[in-house]
Amino acid sequence: MDSIDSLVIEERNLPNGRHNEYLIVFLMASISYLASVDSMLMIPLGNIVMKTFLVSPIKSTAVVSVYSLMAGASGFLSASIMDRFDRKKLLVYTFMGFIIGTALCGYAYNFNLLIFYRGITGVFGGIVGGVCVAIISDIIPYNRRATAMSIISLSFAVAAITGVPLGLLLAKEYSIQFPFKILALISLFALIAIIVWIPAIDKHLADKKPIKNPFSTISNIFLDTNQMMALLLAFLLVFSHFIVIQFIVPYMVNNVGFDEHLVPVMYAVGGVCTIITSPFIGKLADKKGNFQSFVFLLLLSFIPIIASTHIHRASMPLATIICAFFFILAAGRMIPAYTLMSAATTPDKRGGFMSMRSACMELGTGIASISSGFIVSQGAGGRIEHFHYVGYVSVIAGLLAIWVASRVKVVSII
Repeated sequence: MDSIDSLVIEERNLPNGRHNEYLIVFLMASISYLASVDSMLMIPLGNIVMKTFLVSPIKSTAVVSVYSLMAGASGFLSASIMDRFDRKKLLVYTFMGFIIGTALCGYAYNFNLLIFYRGITGVFGGIVGGVCVAIISDIIPYNRRATAMSIISLSFAVAAITGVPLGLLLAKEYSIQFPFKILALISLFALIAIIVWIPAIDKHLADKKPIKNPFSTISNIFLDTNQMMALLLAFLLVFSHFIVIQFIVPYMVNNVGFDEHLVPVMYAVGGVCTIITSPFIGKLADKKGNFQSFVFLLLLSFIPIIASTHIHRASMPLATIICAFFFILAAGRMIPAYTLMSAATTPDKRGGFMSMRSACMELGTGIASISSGFIVSQGAGGRIEHFHYVGYVSVIAGLLAIWVASRVKVVSII
């Protein structure tokens, strides 16, 4: 084996061989699920935030954007140290911070406190995602990685099915703070599982040379065109998605006439469909190629994006079908894209790169949230105006993402 191959956690080095590989993927998917619930929860709560704290649409986006911007900043700054530690220890400590921030959100009884605590949660949430993907990329070879990434992507869908509808229900029945208390408690049990079941993941530290300049990792990434293209791809994809999703619930409720009580159903249907299709998309990407699969899925995703931002009046079944395809293709196009990104650098540099990738994705979420707040406005009766422009911006960002993806080269197949 050469020096790069030795960085892979081989089957014989795992406590239970391939079986433990599956366990680690499941645990990483669980952590991603909890992080997805936390980051997604404030988006469908947009109407409740505006009513509870008496704020405007543009101001309500602050609770989403502050999390994303702080997560982006922490992901950027942590890139210089990501590859210096055992990935398990890094995940444990950052996830502890995430739990504390989430618990604090459960006691935010005014708008400014909520923004402050969301920022704290974002600081740690921005690192957790990068560590999870780095662990999966270290364990799973490139020729099987899209399938593993599809499982990680399922966390978003499962969050849409269970976490978000339940969070909406708890927020309506009790308070906007109550879902965060429950989420913090569940996350505590997940933390225990990580400590007990995940082995040390430190093969990337073998023959690691000490770095005198702590920011050299970041500067090296900026000097690598391939990594920069992969980071730009991450930013564009998330921006294209979240600029639409930020106001899709208020638009469906206030403009299309969607029953507000059926919003959890909309998320659940979209999530179930995504769970069913994601494994097939992962296997398709492994078989047909990640770039080809990405382009095909991205172009298809423009259909529900334009439909959901231009629809005026529709029956509940039609609106639900449009939203279901929106979820399926939004999650589906991420699977081959994530796999391409994971191979944009070598394993010994992957932790820092994945941290930067998470930072770019969070930055994309935050800028998308702010941008959509500037584009749309609230008219009579709470109607969301100019939402169709959001669809056009999303498509333009998607088209640009295709060109960027074509520039990303696979430099590591492990």
